[in-house]
Amino acid sequence: MIEYNDNLQHIHALDLLKLIGERSLIIIDIREPHELEESSIPNAKNIPMNTLLNNVNSILDRNTLYYILCHTGQRSYHVTKELMGQGYNATNVVGGIALMPEYYHY
Repeated sequence: MIEYNDNLQHIHALDLLKLIGERSLIIIDIREPHELEESSIPNAKNIPMNTLLNNVNSILDRNTLYYILCHTGQRSYHVTKELMGQGYNATNVVGGIALMPEYYHY
């Protein structure tokens, strides 16, 4: 985990890559569907940012840990902040899928 002075949970994209092979994770990719054409992580759930934030109570469980992923970590930071503010267990993926060469096709 990365520690920032913002009371959020963060993990660097490269550290998340190590965890993907070790355990079952729930990764939520908040990018728009057309963005998945260039990159995606198998088994990640694609729930676009606005869809997730507008329907969070019917989509997520407060007792589950979610890794929030976007392209570079900007959108995921804001979504993680919102989710944690509502009592959800969310972790921002710093750097996003752009730092994951295994999944990002330039």
